Amino acid sequence: MTIQKRAILVRITFLMVVATGRILVAQQNGPVYDNDINVKSYEEMSYPPIAREARIQGTVVISATLDGAGRVTSTTAISGAKLLIPDCLSNAKKWRFSPNTNGLAIIIYEFRLAEGRCNHETSHLFAFREPNRVSIIACEETWQP
Repeated sequence: MTIQKRAILVRITFLMVVATGRILVAQQNGPVYDNDINVKSYEEMSYPPIAREARIQGTVVISATLDGAGRVTSTTAISGAKLLIPDCLSNAKKWRFSPNTNGLAIIIYEFRLAEGRCNHETSHLFAFREPNRVSIIACEETWQP
């Protein structure tokens, strides 16, 4: 095994240990209650194109670690479809929350494909629902006259 491959394996192992530790800390601190989650701002996102083409739907649950000001410092996927998770992790890092005692927030992303066609300009809908849930709905096809 080359030195580069070893270095990559060490980094991956380290990141896995850190992520596992964060999840264990979150579990030790108890659940994150809805009334502890107060979103100050969020970033809209589109349906991931690869997931849309593959007709992947479902729910992605993200745990976000917060700093003292409510900024997201790291994100971890708790569950979800493999093709949906990366975009959700990236999107969650752009959110801002009111600080809470656990320093954690949960974001739930729901992805659905609607039957039929959409106009090119309205190929998806992003809807935020308090306290921490978003829906991203896309049409199966985009219609272009």
